Amino acid sequence: MTAVALLGGSGRLGGHVLERLLNAGCSVRALCHRNALAIADPGIELVHGDARDPSTYATLLDGAELVVSTLGNASAPVPDVCSGAIACLVTAMRERGLQRIVSTTGSAARLDREIGHEHRWLASRRAALMRHMAPLILDAEAHMRMLTESPLSWTVVRAPIMLALSGAAGVLASSPAEPDATLGYGAVAGLLVAELLAPRWIHAAPFAVPA
Repeated sequence: MTAVALLGGSGRLGGHVLERLLNAGCSVRALCHRNALAIADPGIELVHGDARDPSTYATLLDGAELVVSTLGNASAPVPDVCSGAIACLVTAMRERGLQRIVSTTGSAARLDREIGHEHRWLASRRAALMRHMAPLILDAEAHMRMLTESPLSWTVVRAPIMLALSGAAGVLASSPAEPDATLGYGAVAGLLVAELLAPRWIHAAPFAVPA
């Protein structure tokens, strides 16, 4: 049984990731801060704490083999929830010899190496969202920067607009979907878990796009 540490499991995407991890036969140690999990299962162990507090990870990562994070949204109580968590995670994972982490962010976030030659759909979506939610975008990019500079075996899945009800399948691709493309939370969660358990995009930030 693969032991997975999950951050953001009480969120809309995180709940779907949690369900798919359990269906895949994984045991899950899920970090909870403000909200309770929507799923009760003997395969879940709850860890209460703050993702930006280094002491949280002594318990969360104990016995874990893989890490997945779905942190980050416009309603987060602090502007640096993703980068603050990743700063702690990188150190804690290195101290414990853990390597594999899959994280997620929005399709408007760019890697440093993409600056100046972004795909046109990435550039247009980023420009639009920077006018309204710049702290969210900058936090997402900071968290990707920390991962790219770390020795971890990382993947960041960049997701489009997500809907509660959508039966469309998704795939991971090197180019983004059109700026108004959508996928269901379940489809994105399936891509995250598949990439976590069977890596194909190590040291890359693929886009989740409609199949």
